[in-house]
Amino acid sequence: MFKSFTRLVALAAVVVPQVLAAGPTDSYTDADPAQSGYLPNHNMDPAVVDSSEFGLLWSTKYNALEQFYAKPLVYTPLAGGPQIVFIASSQNWIRTMNAKTGAPLNARQVHTPFLQAEIGCTDIPNTIGIIGTPTIDPATDIAYFFAKTYIPNFRTAGNTGVFNGVYYFHGVNVNTLEDVFPPILIDGSQSDNAPAKYFVGGVILQRPSLTQIGSVVYGGFGGHCDLFNYTGVVIGVDINQKKVVTNFAVESGPLVPQTNNWQQNGGGGEGGIWMSGMALATDGANRLFWVSGNGVGHENQGVPASGSSGCKTLGEAAVNLAVGDGGKLSLTDYFQPYDYQGMDGGDQDFGSGGVALLDPGTFKGTGVSKIAVTSGKNGKIYILNANNLGGYKLGPGQTDGIIQTIVTNKAVFGGVGSYPLEGGFIYSTPVGYPTYVYKLGFTGAGVPVFSQVGRTPESSAGRVGVGIPVVTTNQGKAGTAILWMCDPDAGLRAWYAVPGSDGLLKRIQIPQVNGLNKFQRPGFGDSRLYVTDAQGTLYCLGSPVNLPLNCTSPVQFGSVALGSSATQTISCKANIAIIQISSVTVGDAHFEVSLSDLPKGPIAKGAQFAFPVKWNLENTTVTNAQNASYGNTAPGIKSTALTIQTVNGVDSYSNKFPISLTGTEVSQKPFLVVAPITVDYGGVVITDPDKIDGINSPFVISNAGVGPLTITGYAYTDDELDDDDIAFTNVTFGKAPYALGEGFSSSNLPAVGTVVQGGGEISVDSQFLPTAVGTYNSYFFVFSNGGKAFTILEGSASTAPIANFSISTSEGGWLPAGNLIMDFGKVAPGSSSSRQIRICNEGGSVLEISKSKPPNGVFRPDDPNALHESQDIRVNECAYATVLFVTNAEQPNTPDQTFTNTWTLNTDDITFGVHEVQITGTVVSRKIGPTNSTGQPVYNYLGCYHEIKPAGRLLVAQVYADNKNTNDRCQTVCANGKYTFSGTEYQTECYCGNAPPSNLYKSDETLCNYACSGDGSETCGGLQVGNGGFISIYYDPTKFTPSDTDADPTTPVSGAPVTVKQSGNYNYIGCYSEATQGRALSGKTPAVPADGSTIESCQASCQGYQYFGVEFSNECYCGDKINAGSVAQTSTDVETNGCSMLCGGNQTEYCGGPNRLEMYQLNASLPVPSGTPITPTTPGGPTNVPSIGAYSYLGCYTEGTNGRALTGKQNPVGGATLTNELCAAACQGYTYFGTEYSGECYCGQTLLNGAVLAPGGDDSTANGCSMTCNGNVTELCGGAGRLSTYKLNSTSTTTGTASSTATPTTPAGPSIKQALGLGGWTYNGCYTEATQGRALSGLQNPVGGATLTLEKCAAACAGYTYFGTEYSGECYCSNSFGTGSVLATGGDDPTQNGCSMLCNGDQFEYCGGPNRLSTYKVNSTALTSSSSTTASGTSSTGITSTGTSISSTPTPTGPSAVQTVGNYSFQGCFSEATGQRALTAASFFSSAAKPMTIELCAASCSPYTWFGVEYGSECYCGPSPNAGSAKVALTDCSFLCPGNANEYCGAGNRLQMYQYNATLASAGNAGLAQSVSSSVSSSSTISSSSSSSSSQTSVSSSATSSSTSSTVSSTTTSSSSSTSPTSSTSSSTSSTSSSSSLSSTTTSISSSTSSTSSSQSSSSTTSSSTSPTSSPTSSSTTSSSSSSATTSQTSTITSSSTSSTSSTSSTSTSISTSTTPSQTYLPTPGALSNNWAYLGCANETNPRALPAASFTNTTGMTLSACQTFCSSSTNNYALAGLENGNQCFCANGLQNYAAVGYTGCNKPCTGNKTEICGGSARLSVYNLTTYVPPTTVKQVGTYVSQGCYPEPAKGRLLAGSSYTNKTGMTVESCVNFCSASNSKYAGVEYAQECYCSNTLASGATKAADQGSCSKLCAGNLREFCGGAGFVNVYLMTPGSVGGAGGEAKSVNQGNVASVQPNTTAEAKLKRGMGMGVGRFARALLADKL
Repeated sequence: MFKSFTRLVALAAVVVPQVLAAGPTDSYTDADPAQSGYLPNHNMDPAVVDSSEFGLLWSTKYNALEQFYAKPLVYTPLAGGPQIVFIASSQNWIRTMNAKTGAPLNARQVHTPFLQAEIGCTDIPNTIGIIGTPTIDPATDIAYFFAKTYIPNFRTAGNTGVFNGVYYFHGVNVNTLEDVFPPILIDGSQSDNAPAKYFVGGVILQRPSLTQIGSVVYGGFGGHCDLFNYTGVVIGVDINQKKVVTNFAVESGPLVPQTNNWQQNGGGGEGGIWMSGMALATDGANRLFWVSGNGVGHENQGVPASGSSGCKTLGEAAVNLAVGDGGKLSLTDYFQPYDYQGMDGGDQDFGSGGVALLDPGTFKGTGVSKIAVTSGKNGKIYILNANNLGGYKLGPGQTDGIIQTIVTNKAVFGGVGSYPLEGGFIYSTPVGYPTYVYKLGFTGAGVPVFSQVGRTPESSAGRVGVGIPVVTTNQGKAGTAILWMCDPDAGLRAWYAVPGSDGLLKRIQIPQVNGLNKFQRPGFGDSRLYVTDAQGTLYCLGSPVNLPLNCTSPVQFGSVALGSSATQTISCKANIAIIQISSVTVGDAHFEVSLSDLPKGPIAKGAQFAFPVKWNLENTTVTNAQNASYGNTAPGIKSTALTIQTVNGVDSYSNKFPISLTGTEVSQKPFLVVAPITVDYGGVVITDPDKIDGINSPFVISNAGVGPLTITGYAYTDDELDDDDIAFTNVTFGKAPYALGEGFSSSNLPAVGTVVQGGGEISVDSQFLPTAVGTYNSYFFVFSNGGKAFTILEGSASTAPIANFSISTSEGGWLPAGNLIMDFGKVAPGSSSSRQIRICNEGGSVLEISKSKPPNGVFRPDDPNALHESQDIRVNECAYATVLFVTNAEQPNTPDQTFTNTWTLNTDDITFGVHEVQITGTVVSRKIGPTNSTGQPVYNYLGCYHEIKPAGRLLVAQVYADNKNTNDRCQTVCANGKYTFSGTEYQTECYCGNAPPSNLYKSDETLCNYACSGDGSETCGGLQVGNGGFISIYYDPTKFTPSDTDADPTTPVSGAPVTVKQSGNYNYIGCYSEATQGRALSGKTPAVPADGSTIESCQASCQGYQYFGVEFSNECYCGDKINAGSVAQTSTDVETNGCSMLCGGNQTEYCGGPNRLEMYQLNASLPVPSGTPITPTTPGGPTNVPSIGAYSYLGCYTEGTNGRALTGKQNPVGGATLTNELCAAACQGYTYFGTEYSGECYCGQTLLNGAVLAPGGDDSTANGCSMTCNGNVTELCGGAGRLSTYKLNSTSTTTGTASSTATPTTPAGPSIKQALGLGGWTYNGCYTEATQGRALSGLQNPVGGATLTLEKCAAACAGYTYFGTEYSGECYCSNSFGTGSVLATGGDDPTQNGCSMLCNGDQFEYCGGPNRLSTYKVNSTALTSSSSTTASGTSSTGITSTGTSISSTPTPTGPSAVQTVGNYSFQGCFSEATGQRALTAASFFSSAAKPMTIELCAASCSPYTWFGVEYGSECYCGPSPNAGSAKVALTDCSFLCPGNANEYCGAGNRLQMYQYNATLASAGNAGLAQSVSSSVSSSSTISSSSSSSSSQTSVSSSATSSSTSSTVSSTTTSSSSSTSPTSSTSSSTSSTSSSSSLSSTTTSISSSTSSTSSSQSSSSTTSSSTSPTSSPTSSSTTSSSSSSATTSQTSTITSSSTSSTSSTSSTSTSISTSTTPSQTYLPTPGALSNNWAYLGCANETNPRALPAASFTNTTGMTLSACQTFCSSSTNNYALAGLENGNQCFCANGLQNYAAVGYTGCNKPCTGNKTEICGGSARLSVYNLTTYVPPTTVKQVGTYVSQGCYPEPAKGRLLAGSSYTNKTGMTVESCVNFCSASNSKYAGVEYAQECYCSNTLASGATKAADQGSCSKLCAGNLREFCGGAGFVNVYLMTPGSVGGAGGEAKSVNQGNVASVQPNTTAEAKLKRGMGMGVGRFARALLADKL
């Protein structure tokens, strides 16, 4: 794996020798065992990485909320084969996949993960499973890791809980992921050095990566945010003995607290080991190095101590543990900073970074053979002697006795990386700063010292989570080093690892990935790397495998002197056949190569060749020009890339092959270099002016030449170097220190005359010691015989930071600094309250937040990054965090509940200390409903109950269903009826009952989540898609005690339901199925009793019949025989046999189930129960009412398959008294009504959602409409899932007047269309599918299945002999039938022949069935294009026409790109230009009068060379496309032209582009009104020479229309044409509905396209001109009024019974059904976050898809910012859409044919790169599931709503004081205004006006229509503020609720804060009940429910 360190683990094995078989490029541990961060052997060639050959190879997203803190491992199994990737997650999943392809191999969840919510620490969200990186043993193929989970009831009762949390140690075979030994429980193991301490897994976290030494695997453990009683430990598990062999505690001894109170924070001494995930480092010498965090015990109290002193309190320490016999650990050495106690107090955690052991071959010096480096939050980098770490206070003046301290004042999480070549470098990345580069140097005595020599131009994320630097080289060669960094915002970055002469690292551009997870570094394989992002996506980046050549790389030139040259030969072998080498390029001109030296012509596969490359320095000179821009300014290692470009003879191979060239440029003369360019000492904090501590930092004087360099002098200045007169001060040597400028000095500056040999260097110690507060700088020059050079010394001094802490009050003020209690007080359920924490810096230097552990749950910060760890607060600035108290909506009368949490904070102000904010708040529910004599509510809340599975209706009496439903109202109704129980459901429905609901059906409260229709702050039941409804139930405690039914559902309880074995004189004979034809029992269907059915009530009703049975809880049936197909079920178990539903009237009995009857048989030997009437055995049954008023009986119809069949009104009549007559009266104005289930009434304009005529004819026992009406048992009122359906009578009249209309008649059910007027087709019969292939195989599915009709299929099959429809949505065409396809048996009866499925696009047509085709054959006369027919009769729309002449020729179908138009030719689909429009000279836009077409745009742009059409309706002109506009895929231009649906008119940011064509112009095209399309043509002939008064219509249209095309006109004046026999497009639109045709006078109709067209006109004139610039409408029919509807990629449901004289069906519904998958980095549609559900990626439209509100933020756009904007009270929209990374749009529905289901949402948000904010012309759409629709505020403080009042005819309703606020008016602000003047009345009007008075105007009465007050308040769109001339009036009512301080306070909290109600109205909800989630969401988006 790693050339330097990989095998060290094996060499150090002391128990089990390891035979290493890992691949040479494997990464089977985190980085290298020494944690040096240098990886030389992964074939990472910078020439390849910095080229287009390096890219994203694959990525994979895993489970929701699954994250990967453990780094990916790459490994080659012992058996060989491809490399695999091994990953482990926070959800305890382990997975392997092919490292090259990403193909999954194995996956397994080893345990249930531990829940983050248990501990209150948010460092690792959601779940805690496998967090530390595993390690793989290459000798055994076994991966080892620790996993956190639970043992139920282990330490406390319950399945979960903190103290039931445990850790297991696993070993799994990487080939199978199976355990190789039983998991080893770590819990309970005692510490070796502190036996009283034992392991409690619930309070501890295994964060560091694992380390294996011999047969023992070691892991470090720390705490969760320093909570609970824990001690940091190192655990060692012997994999041979399979047990814990060592447990070393960080804190031990008498100074450390020791209690067994697990809850006690700090009780175990702390000292956690976490190191930002780095591993415990080892160098193979049987020792482990690690760093610890804050500790409680402080053994070292000021007296110096050596590292071998045996300190027992090792918090804030770097530690070296010896590995002894059996793997036991013991302390060898340690280092504890001299100020470690202050670090503890300031939470400047030393342990936030790990230990890196540097390569001893490079990093060593006098007295130091091995170097260790560590760093932490305290802004220091510690350079340690690994063999003598430094103890405590062993340095000068009792400071640190270590090699070097580099003071940065910048916090580091994670350690350093290193690069041992080219002199040696280390890299450190502080939070929010660049990666800094430090180079190894030496003092005059040879002691190692590091100096800063460079940095990256880019900074890291300004928040915790920045990764750990890693450096790779290509096969360990100098000049090939790449620095890699993982960033939580920017993703993965790479740079060349050695700084340039400007001190900056050059960036390598690599593919962008999302922000990566915290503290990552890549896992490397063979030329590939692997990283994981914060969303749980695994990425693989690398170079393509398919390279054309295999050449020598890198090519080493060695050392080459200036003035000379060197040549190397590169050898290559062809991997494939190559046609030619087209070019060869080099990045540095000093490297010379000639194409003539490479092979010419083809190169065969396997052929070898070589060519020379010369590094020519013969004429090169260099100078130490400090600020030169050209790279070759100093000797040293140089590298560049040589790239061979090939033309390949084989596809799928790269056509580029990069090769690295590297060498060392040598100067024979001395060459002076001073580094770094700038020595930045940072800031000195002055706390005592008499005792100022300086900052030391070295710089290096080196000789980059060969000849000896002599220093000749020094000088410094503080003048700017570009000044004309610079004053220098020479450095004089006397007694050290020597001045280097004001505030700067050196104690070891080399004397003048010092000689530095070639390649040598001297490290100069320097100090910044300010004398006062201020900024200091000096330009320090060195002079020599090798030139002069300078470095800039700079630093600053300031006073200490001072933190001022405070918490906000509810009134907006601030509590005193010492008050740490954040009390929200009492809040309402479903509300959101907030308080703030403020930390201000009142000191003189930057203040840093060193610890921040925010709360999570009901209390949480609104911004997760507010007051984050390592956040800097500038002087005199404040930082804020808003804490939200977001409470769940709950039912009234719920007990008060108090919540608590904490936020722990600390800063680097040493006087500040840990602040633990105690957060508390109490949720107080309100009391509703009627009250008893004691003032208490009559009803208490019982719970949320499952309504459908399996119990049917739990409360049988439905008392009403309307849009005013509340629990208060429902309880009042139920109380008046003396009911024990009250329940609300489906937002609108109220039920009462006396039978207690069984606890078997009690459900989770979150399932009752629908807002009451009359009060959005209350919950009225719920609905779970696919799982039925839920009801919110209340009970009267004086009649019912909940404990009566509160029982464990899994165990039998008293009163559990039973199967009744005998009832009266009937015996139970079993559970029977329904009959196969009709009902099992068809003699009688008794009405359902008001209190629901029971076995006994059914038996009484069926007395005298041989049998009775009960089905579906409430349905009772009688009969003298059991009909065919009804059979007894074999099982007696109700869940198995299906008779599991409880009786509606007695829930202790079972009453059958769906299609299952509890069956009973008469026992003649038993007596008839007394008082039971005997029913005749042949009774006269109830009947269907033939007609009711204007309605006629239509038939028995099924319910919809995806929602209700009738959706206009639902249950407008009380169910207990329902009759068909009452339902008809309630449905006046609707086309249909239907009765169902004895007591349900529904109205609608159309039968929807797959409702069809039920089989069985008019036989009620067979068709299922067999239930009698509750209000009249002689009438039938539907059945279970069946509606007795009635339709409004319609008449069809035709007159000769222009104003006459005709209403088409609709058959009672679907029918076979014997003949189709479109194209002349005749029904051919129902045919079977073929036995081999398809029956019709010519053209398959040319029409979208979701909208299929017979007419559409006929049109699409024009030119074929036959077409057929199958399975509702499939269309086939052919000239013959395939083998085996025959006429199906059963004649033309669809119920017999199998062609019984209805067309998806027309529910009144049959479209085949399963393996059955409804076939049609073209009439022989229709095959002749010139034939014409004259017909008189009824058209397909049911409208009579006379004498119509039709001439039609089939043409191809479908829109296309117009190829030529006038003098312009099509150039392709183009993108918009960069930063501007592609064409900017002129622009024109579509209008209703002139809908856009290609021809229209061409005419408008005739003076210009280019034109383009975009967004369907925008036309742009110009001389040529602007920069950045380029040709893209033709399919990108997918928008149809509004004026011609058979033409494409560009798309969002895409233009259909045309250019002037001189050839066309010379050919003499007569104008721009003619166009040629590749697939759209017209052979229709239109002839009309004059106007006449006859009632004839001459119609010509092509046969490719998708529906009937028609024109309605009352008057046509004239029509003439002088130049062209064929006009362009009269009005060409696409419509999915059929439109009627009616004419009273002569009409000439011209249509030349194959689209469906329709126009309405009252007057039109057609003419044509030869002018080339004439309006395009001059050659086409101009319609004064027309409307069109176009659907693209949508499923359309259209009522064919609706008469329409326009082309838009008033009842059509479009639902997008695109199934294009989302990108892997997008959330899954339906995913819910913060109450916003992701709906999908939608297309942008013109006008906008979400047009209601918008804003743009080019730097800070995030999902939450957009969602907050859209849901704010000033906007209040349910949908939020983000586009192009920086735009936000809002609305309540997608408009203008926009739909979800598109791809292209791929742009990161500008404010959070881990989120996706749409794309180019694409919107990421989110739906607010807690959307609150506007409502009338019922009460504000003591002011109670009185209703809506009209203004009087004279004067004002309220004549007192008033004011207007056009932007901020709310009901609350108006009430406060009127309350201040003690006015009795307050009123809001016209959205913005407020009026007050003590009286109402004389004669004031409430408005008849309370809906007149429907204007939304200007300041809160969730409230109504009156109307135009109407006032919402509020009256002061003493004794009503007010605020705590007497102020007005709204009790309608749903309007001023987010609550939980569902967003949709009653009708939408019920229609969506049966839909899948995706379909329902799309329907909601389209606003089509």
